[in-house]
Amino acid sequence: MLRIKVNATSANVCVGFDVLGIALNLANEFSFEKAKEVSFFGFEKEYCSTRSNLVYKSYEKVFSYLGEALVPVKIGFKGEIPVSRGLGSSSSLIVAGVFAANYFATKKLSKDELFNICCELEGHPDNVAPAVYGGFVASYKENNNYKAISYPISNDLKFIAIIPPFPLSTNAARKALPEKLSYADITNNLSRIIHLPKALASGDIQLLKELFNDKLHEPYRGKLIKGYLEIKRICEKENAAFAISGSGSTMLIITKDEGIIEKIKKFNYSIKTLEVGNGVTLWEE
Repeated sequence: MLRIKVNATSANVCVGFDVLGIALNLANEFSFEKAKEVSFFGFEKEYCSTRSNLVYKSYEKVFSYLGEALVPVKIGFKGEIPVSRGLGSSSSLIVAGVFAANYFATKKLSKDELFNICCELEGHPDNVAPAVYGGFVASYKENNNYKAISYPISNDLKFIAIIPPFPLSTNAARKALPEKLSYADITNNLSRIIHLPKALASGDIQLLKELFNDKLHEPYRGKLIKGYLEIKRICEKENAAFAISGSGSTMLIITKDEGIIEKIKKFNYSIKTLEVGNGVTLWEE
């Protein structure tokens, strides 16, 4: 039996819209076992079919890409990543299916090739890149080929996920964005994203706070998240950087002092202190 663990991810990292992502050590686990026919367990009933299950669709995609006959498997699932909360739950399903298919297929693809298939399925690389490679990753597209570059993160940093009980779909979050942006707002983000690797590698919280000033998506998506402005103001007064995780509704605090948790408990949201994740992991049992 093959087992796969895929980390949660926090995309955008404030000013890195659709480009940056960090893997966090919350994870979904999957099992794949050869069988006479495809079946599912551990999933909600509505996702227990080949038409609706994203793990299977991703699994199938690789065999189609390779031109090989699909190897039927029994797919198991145990989830820790909350759904539609901006923590890369759908990306974890895609990555698991793609890497499982590569394990069972006759022809093997490289991790970079698998990453590109994941990006094609997801539509953009900011979540799948850290899910595949782990850590802090920046991605770009060149000649229809996605590429990812990893950067170090200081071990002194703590990542606090504030997870509301309500979902925010990526589609709804996308619709909240304006059709046009000003050069000033674009320049604002460009002038900050260039310094993020240094800030995260050095653990410079003050620099992170100055860099975490997005103008492209957070001003619009923040309006969809109850408590966003209040928690942001708390972080501005404390030694902490604050951002929406992915498209929300989860919010992410980067700090060295977990004392800030006491100041946000009043919102009655789930709060998890997380570490940087290592990306997709496979093992046999």
